[in-house]
Amino acid sequence: MPVTPHENDVLLGKGHFVNKYPGNVRFRRIADEQKPHYVAAKKRKDKRDAAVRVMEAIRSCKPPGRFLADSSGSKISVLSDGVWEVA
Repeated sequence: MPVTPHENDVLLGKGHFVNKYPGNVRFRRIADEQKPHYVAAKKRKDKRDAAVRVMEAIRSCKPPGRFLADSSGSKISVLSDGVWEVA
C-alpha cells in the first residue's frame, strides 16, 4: 500500500526534490548537530548512538517522521534497526 509522505518524513534518494524536501532539510540540520559527537566518538557503539539520536529526533516530530524510499512505485519505510518494512 503506497504511503503519502508528510513534512517530517525523510525521503531516501537523490535529486533536487529530495534535497529540498522539508523532512530532509530537518534531517541534515539534526545530523549536523550530532556530527561533532560522531566524529569525536572512539568506539563504534558511540558512533551508533549518535546516529540513533538523529533517527529518534526525526521520529519524535509531530507527526512522527519516517525514512521512506521509493521502490517499484510503492513507498518503503526503514525501521530503526536497519530492516526494511513495507509501509
